[in-house]
Amino acid sequence: MPKRVDQNHAEIVRALRQVPGVTVHSLHEMGNGCPDLLVGYRSITTMIEVKTAKGKLNALQQDWHDRWTGSPVVIIRNEQDIETLITTLNATVQALAQASVTMQEDHD
Repeated sequence: MPKRVDQNHAEIVRALRQVPGVTVHSLHEMGNGCPDLLVGYRSITTMIEVKTAKGKLNALQQDWHDRWTGSPVVIIRNEQDIETLITTLNATVQALAQASVTMQEDHD
């Protein structure tokens, strides 16, 4: 029996793949609460749960999220959420680069 995906799953995947530098691997068939997407961008890996505007995590998903010890799972509902994610990831990469420069200067 195929796993159920939210109505906007294909739309979200398509929009993510249109962002330069983004790679997307769909995990929705894993089931058991595992997030829907594995996304790579600028050396950062993010797990994404796709939900509709009013969609909520089911019990299996909530349990998976609660037990996950990696970076938090991001819930994406629309293209605006994708823009916010990319902006946040760009800021994270910039902050890490600055921290690396600062640490290097401290050791010089």
